Amino acid sequence: MNNETYFSLAEYKLNFERLKSDFVNSYIDNDEKEFISRQIKWYETCLKNTVLERLIGGDCIMIDTRPRLTKKGYILEVDEKIRNEAGTVNPETCQNLNVSFKKIVEFLEEKSLELIKKGKQGHSAAQWALYHYILQESKIKPAFNYKTKELEELSILYGRSAKNLEMRYNEISNSKGLEGYSQKDVIIVEDLLIENYPSAILELKKITQNIF
Repeated sequence: MNNETYFSLAEYKLNFERLKSDFVNSYIDNDEKEFISRQIKWYETCLKNTVLERLIGGDCIMIDTRPRLTKKGYILEVDEKIRNEAGTVNPETCQNLNVSFKKIVEFLEEKSLELIKKGKQGHSAAQWALYHYILQESKIKPAFNYKTKELEELSILYGRSAKNLEMRYNEISNSKGLEGYSQKDVIIVEDLLIENYPSAILELKKITQNIF
């Protein structure tokens, strides 16, 4: 895959469709889902290259990125962007790129969910509410709130009415359990997590272990 790296959301959006088309057309089994999955992994790695830490190097303590010192997930073109002519980190540049990479990842995650909606329109409000709750408990998504704008955004995202999503979400969060859920519901949510956020599977199993 050709990893053209972009350093702002606006620039990335301008090139998204071309990058996707190039990837899908480069191999018979490539598809949009695979493209988005790889792009998310790439920009999450770029993001890690902009996270500053206090690190011990030799006999001194320095401010730098962990990928720079460990070479694990190290991306040269990102590292070069965050440094000044003397080779030291520019914190302001680092923070700016951190914001941009986060926004690119969020944009890609929204694209991923759009694909899920297209392929699996049969998912119920209860299943989407459980999915969202697991992502929140896993610290992948921010805590749910009841602002009208957010409810409307979730309604558009999951393809179900805001009122229904809110009601089913409350049933989960208030009881901390899954009363009224079937094993089929849990299996469907587990499949969604495996496709998009496999690290959240542990949270789902913790919640359901005493029920199923």
